Amino acid sequence: RLYPPIDCAEARQRYKDEFAAELRRYKELCAHMDGVNERLARLCRQLDQEAEDSPHPSLTPLSPQALAEEYNQLKDLKRSPEYQEKKQESKTLRNKLFHIKRMVSDYDKL
Repeated sequence: RLYPPIDCAEARQRYKDEFAAELRRYKELCAHMDGVNERLARLCRQLDQEAEDSPHPSLTPLSPQALAEEYNQLKDLKRSPEYQEKKQESKTLRNKLFHIKRMVSDYDKL
């Protein structure tokens, strides 16, 4: 309803401007969430390596306990209301961006 089919060049430009602004926010949210997920994955690999009781000294300066604590903190962060709000906002923005892009594309085909 907020973004009906485009009927003129001015409306198309407004949609493009809105898309650009929202895309910046979407990328910020994704970068934040990707950073958390990448750090969790790295910690998980390090914990798995420590659990294998590798004969090689650990390459990480953190103790297994410190790794586990940071891992648990990040898991708690992902369950926090703030993180969940960001996750929901990113989903909403993604859908909005797809819709705006489709409206612009449909107009351009005419």
